[in-house]
Amino acid sequence: MPLSERVWSALCCPACGAKLERADAGARCARCDIEYPRRGADRPLDLRLRSPRTQTVHFDLYGSLQPRDEAGPTFGPLKANDRPEIPEYRDIPIEPLLRNGNRLNRELFSYFPRSANGGLMLDLGCGNKDFEAISRHTNLEYVGLDYLGDSPDLLGDAHALPFRDASFDFICSFAVLEHLRFPHVAMAEALRVLKPGGLFIGTVAFLEPFHMDSYAHLTHLGTYSVLRQAGFEVDVIAPNVEWSALHALASMILFPRVPKRIADLFILPTWLLHRLWWKLGHLVDPKPRTSEGYRLPATTGGFRFVAHRPAVAVEARVNRQYISSVSSSEAESLPTNKERTATDAVHTDPDSGRAAG
Repeated sequence: MPLSERVWSALCCPACGAKLERADAGARCARCDIEYPRRGADRPLDLRLRSPRTQTVHFDLYGSLQPRDEAGPTFGPLKANDRPEIPEYRDIPIEPLLRNGNRLNRELFSYFPRSANGGLMLDLGCGNKDFEAISRHTNLEYVGLDYLGDSPDLLGDAHALPFRDASFDFICSFAVLEHLRFPHVAMAEALRVLKPGGLFIGTVAFLEPFHMDSYAHLTHLGTYSVLRQAGFEVDVIAPNVEWSALHALASMILFPRVPKRIADLFILPTWLLHRLWWKLGHLVDPKPRTSEGYRLPATTGGFRFVAHRPAVAVEARVNRQYISSVSSSEAESLPTNKERTATDAVHTDPDSGRAAG
């Protein structure tokens, strides 16, 4: 799988952050001399960590736990972008595979960017690169990264992305975030490799059942918190109204291998009773807690989100430390409790916390 010069120029060593040089077997770090092989001509370049690495995450304990700005997300059903950069998005077919479960729909696609000058986009946790074809409408060069497989362009860890700072104009990641062992670290890495002003669009599980070694099924507030903690400005967090908890459970665990349409029929009576009960409840006691605005985020199988990296530099929330522990001298420089900041050392193991969805 040949990589373009543009992609090569964006690569860096995931262990030390230095430039990668081409080598006969793949790539080699110019600083720490670690080799990253390509195990066959048609296999992706393997840029996964070769040894453990420690990162320190800073949490601000003083700020509001919820968005208070009127311009922030409202957590309601997703509405189409009223200023789409791909104006013909309504006419572009979205394959059923891309729409399945908690993935892409027409409204989320309306937020995809389109570049006039080219550039790079990253599909984080790309799997079999299902989104490569539809991503061509962005006019950006597609780069698919995952932890395992032969289909990705690159193998890598979402917690230690092998890219230089501000390399990508756009990042997408569908049904991946729940599979990351340390989502705060991974989202900080996504912010780091995204250009200022660049978009990050994706989905995350909420009331889906445990699947494929999932770690972090997030509420709407959890999704907001993880993205904001990393430094993103959050534009949209919307419940997937077509993928309720009942539909997710029926398709993924209650009736395995049963076609989705039949599984949906099995739960239809419960679904209709649920909807009727909530409508009656709101008629009897009309208040926010009995409204659709409360019910939808509380019962969805997952959320869709749109965020962007601020145009101005943000303070790094993750210190990339290429050592196995924090020394006493470094510990003295960490924020104290008086600064209302919590510090948590995260040990990233090369065999855990995969980027795969």
